[in-house]
Amino acid sequence: MLRSLVGSEMCIRDRYQRRVRGPGPVMAAYTLEPITATFGAFVRGVNLRAGVEPSVIDQIKRDLHKHRLLVFRDQGTVEAQTQLEVSRWFGQVESTFYKHPMSPHPDIFRVSNDPEQGCRNVGRSGWHIDGSFMPRPFKVQTMHMHAVNTGGATLFAPLSETLRSADPDQRELWERLWFVTDGGIVHPLVYRHPATAEPTMCFHCGPHFVRTIALDYDREAHKAEAVLPPEQVGGVLAEITAALEKNMYAHEWELGDFAIIDNLALGHYAHPDTQAPAQSSGLRILHRTTVSGDHPPEK
Repeated sequence: MLRSLVGSEMCIRDRYQRRVRGPGPVMAAYTLEPITATFGAFVRGVNLRAGVEPSVIDQIKRDLHKHRLLVFRDQGTVEAQTQLEVSRWFGQVESTFYKHPMSPHPDIFRVSNDPEQGCRNVGRSGWHIDGSFMPRPFKVQTMHMHAVNTGGATLFAPLSETLRSADPDQRELWERLWFVTDGGIVHPLVYRHPATAEPTMCFHCGPHFVRTIALDYDREAHKAEAVLPPEQVGGVLAEITAALEKNMYAHEWELGDFAIIDNLALGHYAHPDTQAPAQSSGLRILHRTTVSGDHPPEK
């Protein structure tokens, strides 16, 4: 079984409660259980289908910036309208993907290991953040499991910790690099998260999503000191992949899991078993939404 590679699982199971002050007495709104020593939390005590008080929503928003991955357990089947309502807590829902015939709503991206049930091979091209091809990458995404197969984990890696753990020479180079998408959008590889000011990254390690990587790009002049040759681009993407894998957590989904993800703070990648045949591993169905970004990545 895939397990977390971040910290010790034996020392991070302490639970703590989020208390929210309203017009009455202070109440425990929900319980958080850390997933790894550095990021992620399981959320218990919130029923997303029953409606959530504004004060609790505000606390969830704060906790998302702190933990970057919130997994609400035991949510049952969350209908499309509820998933979209939760997504709108964070901004405008924006969808840029293929609309599968089985999707319950145009803004729900339906993913599966069965082509008749959803889109296949999603997230398998390489480590990435969603929307790196856009001027303003998505700031938040939600994922909800409607069917879970064996071994179909999603891998997550914290970007600030990945940068801090990089070799100093490697980090110095990354700070000078600019990611050029297949559509010609140019983003700094390393920049500051617009909400937390933590160092983070904008990238996609899938070769088909990368036109090239530039060195010391000047946005105003639209010029770079150099453009890396293809073999060096491949080397940088391999280095990023290796660094993310050293810090990754493999989330083994449970039926009814509902995840809210800070897309600007975590890289992610779909494990190969997400596409294992449904006949042998079971059917996998994931519903995903994405929320529009507010800011382009800026140095």
